Amino acid sequence: MFTDCTFFAVNGNAIARNDVVYAAGCCLRSVACMNQVLFALNEDYLLNEKGAIAVANKFAICPQDYQQRVERAFALLAADAKSITEAIAIIEAIEDDLSQWYGNRRLAM
Repeated sequence: MFTDCTFFAVNGNAIARNDVVYAAGCCLRSVACMNQVLFALNEDYLLNEKGAIAVANKFAICPQDYQQRVERAFALLAADAKSITEAIAIIEAIEDDLSQWYGNRRLAM
């Protein structure tokens, strides 16, 4: 099942508690899942997470500026609600872009 960054971060109160570590974990989990989806859609094997974003960024089926957007989201993360919210919004936007290839199977909140 494809995970949803907002589900984990909001239900875990990462934003309300300014919990940057938990928010980063939620974002990482979402990116790891998106990588798995991208590798599957492009009929390639995901051997490990090292360098997976750079590889996925070159796939024919991939959200535009995937690597740059993921890196931007993680660069934004800090222990305040604004930065956590902005980072999650970027990850959500990438998830939305990716859904054009697999359909809308996101978790309902």
